[in-house]
Amino acid sequence: MKVSFYLKRPNDNRVSVVFAQINYNMTVYKYYLLEKIHPSDWNRKKQCAKPGAKFVESISFNKRLQEISVIMTEVLYKYINSNGGKSPSPQGYYDLLDEAFDRQTPEKKAREAERSFWGFFQNFLDRMECGSRVHLTKNTPIAVNTIRNYRNLMNHLRDYQEFSKRDIEFDTIDMPFYYGFVDYLTKNKKVNINTIGKQVTQIKVLMREALELGYTNNTIFTHRKFRSGTADTDALYLNDKEVEELYKLDLSGHKKLERVRDLFVIGCFTGLRFSDLSQLSMISLDDEIIELRQIKTGDPVYIPLQPEVKSIMARYDNGFPSTMSNQKFNEYLKDVCIKCESLKKEISLKTFVAGKRETVTKPKWSFVKSHTARRSFATNEYKKGELTIAEIRAITGHKTDKSFYKYIRVTSRENAENVAAKWRERAARKLRLAHPETKLRAV
Repeated sequence: MKVSFYLKRPNDNRVSVVFAQINYNMTVYKYYLLEKIHPSDWNRKKQCAKPGAKFVESISFNKRLQEISVIMTEVLYKYINSNGGKSPSPQGYYDLLDEAFDRQTPEKKAREAERSFWGFFQNFLDRMECGSRVHLTKNTPIAVNTIRNYRNLMNHLRDYQEFSKRDIEFDTIDMPFYYGFVDYLTKNKKVNINTIGKQVTQIKVLMREALELGYTNNTIFTHRKFRSGTADTDALYLNDKEVEELYKLDLSGHKKLERVRDLFVIGCFTGLRFSDLSQLSMISLDDEIIELRQIKTGDPVYIPLQPEVKSIMARYDNGFPSTMSNQKFNEYLKDVCIKCESLKKEISLKTFVAGKRETVTKPKWSFVKSHTARRSFATNEYKKGELTIAEIRAITGHKTDKSFYKYIRVTSRENAENVAAKWRERAARKLRLAHPETKLRAV
């Protein structure tokens, strides 16, 4: 890299502006300085002010040019080192120099901040929170949990920027960024692969909107390898017998645990998410049907009350128990589940730890969380075979059969047992048809 200094009007008989010419990797940058000097006081060959009494400030002037050369070199190399060896565009370099020499007007600084990646991201969040940015297809406000997830992404990105010492801007979101960020979330933050996939999807949403609005022309997020990874992990459910044991558990001497158990069991018989269980105490019933708008999706659901739910409501003056934070709920839920004999058996679940698939073996009660109730409802109703998939979906809120089937949890052994029972019934029917006079004894 070479920094040279020239006069804008070297042959005039008046003061001229000095400009710097930076040559790097076959690229020439030309940047005008605030420094001025008369051509008669300028040494063209040495590219500096002539020493002497005529220009008394020659020493400080030349020192200033040396400082400028150092700053220009540092700014360029900092960008190159932070961007995988890539050189900045001329305008990009000039903007960085304006910032380094504090030559931006307040208005320009504000505009640049707004058009930066972080400024755009903050504006993106602000528009979601105030309701001006709505769901693309449903034209409804963005769900609170979705906004919270984007805030988590912003925090992860800021942490990664500090960790990697690599500035995150529109132009720096490339494949090295993708691989580095995923690796950071996996190894340092211990984030599971499906959550990482969701965060990558959110980055793609941000970049696509920025592209459409003209904030960037970076399209690397459309690359086939810039993908949102997912993986199947085991997520348990409680079968009907386990839910019944929980339901009949005597917790009258532990009111807090009883309230947690009651809410969880209600979830097992309604399929509601924890966020929706939290708003039950504020709704009114119409003909013994729960009617509410799901917090996550904004869609309405209508759920008839089952006898077990009515029985629980009777303990709360025909209302619903109040709730607490999800973290506290899950903490107390384990204190409830450990009291159930059927949940003390050890089970093994496959999961991902630091990017590696592992099998974790623990008592079943230790795996139970608030969301287990919703999975239990969907899986148990599916196994009973009394309701159609469409009827179950209308309660859970799943939009497609595909999304519903990915949600339910029927193990391979349970499937084999169900198939075996159907085959036995089929064999019995054949035998009855072949020997109608034979009375089959129940086994």
